[in-house]
Amino acid sequence: MIIVTKDEEKYLELDDHNLHVNSSKWTEIVVKGEKQLVNPERDGWEITKGEARGEQVFFWEGAMREARKAGKIIPSDRRLNELLKTKSDMPNLVFAGYRNKDGTIRNQGKFAYLWTSTEDSDVAWNQCLSSRDDLTDRGTHGKKHGFSVRCLKKK
Repeated sequence: MIIVTKDEEKYLELDDHNLHVNSSKWTEIVVKGEKQLVNPERDGWEITKGEARGEQVFFWEGAMREARKAGKIIPSDRRLNELLKTKSDMPNLVFAGYRNKDGTIRNQGKFAYLWTSTEDSDVAWNQCLSSRDDLTDRGTHGKKHGFSVRCLKKK
């Protein structure tokens, strides 16, 4: 049985793609020779090269704001853990890696890190999927890492 929060009760599965917002007014920056697009709030980035080109990663607060603006729900840690047992549970999975504190994109093509809406002070819960095996791993990271976001959709 899946237990859901009040906000999640209408949403029964994961969206088909990661959260993507209009980046047409974002600014191009270069971090250690790597081009990225950055949003005006400087808490969301679009990857411009590699197999994750076009994917967006966000600090936790940016992810929460952008999902709300888009009318989307980011799953809680409990809900994502219930829905995501293996990477085959995630349609259209892209291994975007993550944006490190130094601004570089790390582990592109190897890992997909996904924020949940569950926070604990200066950290938030996330799920990590590996391109090498089918398992998922959950844990906490500082909110100033740039992770992907997969919202819920109505079934």
